[in-house]
Order: sequence, then C-alpha cells, then structure tokens
Amino acid sequence: MLPTCCRSSFRFVLLSTLLLVSLLAVARSLGRNPSALEQIDLLVDIRHEIVTQYAETPDQQKMAQEAVRAMVGALDDPYTVYLSPEELEPFDKLVHGTFSGIGAEVDIHDDRLRIVTPLDGSPAVKAGVMAGDIVLQIDGVSTEGMKITDAIKRLTGPQGTQVTIKVRHPSGAEADLSITRAQINVQTVRGVRRGAEQKWDYMLDRQAGIGYIRLSQFTEKTPGEVRAALDELLAQNVKGLIVDVRFNPGGLLDAAVQIADMFLPADKTIVSVRGRVVPEQAFKSTNGGTIPDMPIVVLANEASASASEVLAGALADNGRAKFIGTRTFGKGSVQQVFKLDGGQGALKITNAYYYLPNGRNIHRRKDATVWGVDPDDGFYVTMTFDQVTEMVRLRSEADVLRPGDAAAQGATLTPEMIRKDRADPQLAAALEAILGKLRGGDWPKVGQSDAQALVRRTQRENLLRQRDAMQDRIAQINKELGRLDKGQAITTEEETDRE
Repeated sequence: MLPTCCRSSFRFVLLSTLLLVSLLAVARSLGRNPSALEQIDLLVDIRHEIVTQYAETPDQQKMAQEAVRAMVGALDDPYTVYLSPEELEPFDKLVHGTFSGIGAEVDIHDDRLRIVTPLDGSPAVKAGVMAGDIVLQIDGVSTEGMKITDAIKRLTGPQGTQVTIKVRHPSGAEADLSITRAQINVQTVRGVRRGAEQKWDYMLDRQAGIGYIRLSQFTEKTPGEVRAALDELLAQNVKGLIVDVRFNPGGLLDAAVQIADMFLPADKTIVSVRGRVVPEQAFKSTNGGTIPDMPIVVLANEASASASEVLAGALADNGRAKFIGTRTFGKGSVQQVFKLDGGQGALKITNAYYYLPNGRNIHRRKDATVWGVDPDDGFYVTMTFDQVTEMVRLRSEADVLRPGDAAAQGATLTPEMIRKDRADPQLAAALEAILGKLRGGDWPKVGQSDAQALVRRTQRENLLRQRDAMQDRIAQINKELGRLDKGQAITTEEETDRE
C-alpha cells in the first residue's frame, strides 16, 4: 500500500481522469458509498505498482486513456465511447456533415466493423458496398478489435483520395473494393426518377395518383425537403403515398418528429424518450401542417435504423400508415456527447432509449428476440441478398439522368414493371397495397405472416451462406496444404486472398 501522502497524490490524478469521463456521480457518492472508494483505491494501487515497478517506463497518458476505455467498454455498448482529443476532431466533422469520406453508417459487431447501410448516392454505394457488410480490412489493416473512431479516421480523408476495403457480404462472399472519397452532401429526399434539370419526379403511378418519396437520412434540411416534395405531390392531386426509409441509417430525432407531425393529427404520440437518469419525454404531434387523409405505406427493412424506426413506428402505431417490409435494425438508443474539461476529449454516452407509441423499446439488445419495428401480419415482404444487391444496383443507375431518359419521364410504373425492371418486390407490394386500398377500402395482404419465424428463416439462410463460404475457404486451404506437401510454392497473392 502507498503512504498516505503518495496515495493522496495518486488519488487526485485518478479522480481527475474519472472526472474527464463525466463520472461526477461517483465522486459525489464517495462519502456515502464505501465500495466506490475501495474501487478507486484498487485503481490507484495498480497504477502505482505499474508506474514504479514495471520494467520499462510506461506511457502514463496512454494508461489513463486505456483505463477509461476499459471502463466504458465494460458497459458492452458499441454506441458509448470515449473520444480522445485526437479522435474528437474527425468525430465533430462527422456530426456536422463537413467531411469527405465513403458515405456509410458503420458500427462495431462481434469485434469487427460493420456497414449498417451505405448512404444513397455515396461512393460506397457506387463501389458495391452493401448494408450488413463486415469490413475485414481497411487499406490492408485488419479491423479486428479496431475502435470505431479509428475506423472512421481511416475511412475519411481528402476528397479524391482512395481507400480500399475488404468486405464480407451477408452472403459470405468476400470482395476487395476501392472507393474514391468524396464530399458527402447527399440530397436526403429523392423521388421515382430524375426529370429535366435533375429535378426529382415524385409521382410513381400518375394514373392512380400515387406518390413516392425516399428518405436517405435525417438531417436538419430533411423536413423542408419532405415538405417541398409533399407540396409538389398535392399540387398534382396525389391520392396515395409511399414513404421509403429502407437503408436509411437515421440521423436527427427532431427531423423524424417534424416529418411524422406532417402526417398525424394533433396530440398523437410520435415517440417517447426515457432513461435511468433522463426523465420521460413524449414527443407529440401538433395541429399544423398535416397533409390530407390518404392511404400511406411506409417501407422499411433491416437496414432502417434510429430515426427511420421512429418515423415508421409513429405512422404505423397511430394507424396512419401500413408498414410493409421487414423488421428494422433496432438502433433505439439516444447518445449525448459531453465535452471534457481541459481539452481531454469527450464521452459519447447512451443515456436514454426510444419507445414507440405502443410502448415497445426499439433497441436491440444482446440475445433479444424482439426489437425494432415489425410489419403487421400479412405485410412482411422479404428479399434475398441477391435481390437486394440487384435492386440497389438498378436503383442507383436510375438515380442518374442520362441522355434519352426524357422519354421515360412521367411513365406509370406497375407492380409487374417494378418487380421486373427494378427487381424490387417490396416496392411492388407497397404499390399493390395502396391500389387495393383505393379500390376496395381494405388493405389487401401483400406479404407473409409470423414475423418471428421469418426473421429466424432469414438468419438461417444467412448462416448457411456463411457456412458455404467458409467451406470454400477451407477447401482452398486444403488445396494449398497439398501443394506444400508436394514441395510446391504458394504465391504471395494466394496468401493475401486467404487472409
């Protein structure tokens, strides 16, 4: 044990570190909670022994930062992270949207970097990055154990520069993708096709009067873009609407609340936010700006996260829209960033969760069987990995205006055309549902039932694909072992492909 004077000095140093991560509550409880003081004594004593006894001179600043990271890591929450001063600058750029990168929402899954979803029109989409991809390497550096802030730092960079990532698709197939970084200023609201002067056409079925708006993310400008698209559709006598938030990683809660308010009558709960120390706050609709009553379908899938889930849940739970697609991602936690005194970085901490109007917690926890938002029975429409790949490819091509496209402007798309030409059974089902609602008064069932069974089936299909891919890699390794046994060499390129 340390002498009293030394222990006081070291305790002061450690308390300063703890204060940097906003653990003021612990400090305030020291007089009331002996166990807290004992825990700090343990950390102080361990630090002292390392500083005084270790064979080499340790980096004490690094020790303090890693101690903080370990403390935060004990929460087992990928969204709660400590940001060092070096990591804070690129994080601020991401938050404010003033950055150059690949354009993808990422998180950490099973100790690897995962693509939640690439943003519409981004360099990531153009390079073939898919929602659910596991990023194995960034410029040849393994992502195993990599902190998300380090990954973001490697993915971002000057506009026009390249980054190469190795990904494993949900199918199990692996690919090396070279991506040219660009300024990420993606328009957040899109339509069916681009018309003259790159202007979006939001009318999907002009004859039946069915509109379509697609939200790629939720930013400060998204509510204004949605309002402008709705005004344009209302001027064209729109009779039904599809709101597509598939592959939308979310964004600002306030933007989702404002958009939901455009569709709901007054005093309807949009979402509730509450946590252990955060008092419950219910966001409710107002009586201003609500669009006329009409059939609405909201499209969402397993890559729809955060604010997307809030919007889908608010419209579905309040009976304002029929939700078609698949269960959403389950990112229902609220983070707040606390800048630390003295320029020591920041703590981004989960301090609350989102709850749907029906009381369901959106957030997906480890080993959970229920999360996110589910379509109603009869409206669960799945897509295979190959279907999603083809749909995204065709949709990306359709987003680009090319010579000769003017002839297609204003053309009516039928469900059959959407399935054939756009490889999009979910959008086709949404159009069928609205057409049936307009003709018969009831929502026709256009999908499957038993969401839990369908989720399990999808998970099983993904695992089978991954098993097949692993078996292919094992076969390749056995082949190379056989060559070595015969005295033959293995090329460097083959070794790299196997990593």
